[in-house]
Amino acid sequence: MHPRKVWIMNLAACDSSFSIDDLAARIRKSSNFRFNWQFYQCTGIDPESPTELRQALDAIITMPELHEFLRGSFDPMYADAFAVEPLHEHCQVVPAAGEFENILAAAAGDHLGAYSQKMRDATTGEKQRINKLFGGIGEYRAYRLTPGNIPDCAMCRDGDNHLFSTWFFGVAWDWCLIALWPQRNLLWMGCLTDTD
Repeated sequence: MHPRKVWIMNLAACDSSFSIDDLAARIRKSSNFRFNWQFYQCTGIDPESPTELRQALDAIITMPELHEFLRGSFDPMYADAFAVEPLHEHCQVVPAAGEFENILAAAAGDHLGAYSQKMRDATTGEKQRINKLFGGIGEYRAYRLTPGNIPDCAMCRDGDNHLFSTWFFGVAWDWCLIALWPQRNLLWMGCLTDTD
């Protein structure tokens, strides 16, 4: 009989490992975007396992000290109080190499979201700038949260079942992005939405 692997994950919010202030300013300036993020020191997460990243996201949602970056930026525009709910069981964290960079670059260039005058993917150069920014401290893995898509699930048919916080305002253009630097035991989570 082989011993069972014991999986222990540790997450703690930490200060920024590099500045994304310029990127954030460009995103927030374009098409009424809201954008906020948090870095975490993390151990015990297999960088090849979206399932373990989903469990890390579940921990961030469950523990107030880990999602304070959203609570602290909450604006009661649509909801009277900040609230966080568990992720729907069918939501997934999926690899997003290329897409991660495209989302951030297109948002920063005002080419993403319902209010953009000219919607388009980011150019190769724009995506490379995001890659250089996030890759400046080492090789990273990119992921994003996706809604469930089980046809006979009523919550999946709702379409917005991956919006776990009133910070997102329940609108149609929302992204939750994750970057993981395995060599540095570092995780970044960024939330992005355009609002009325």
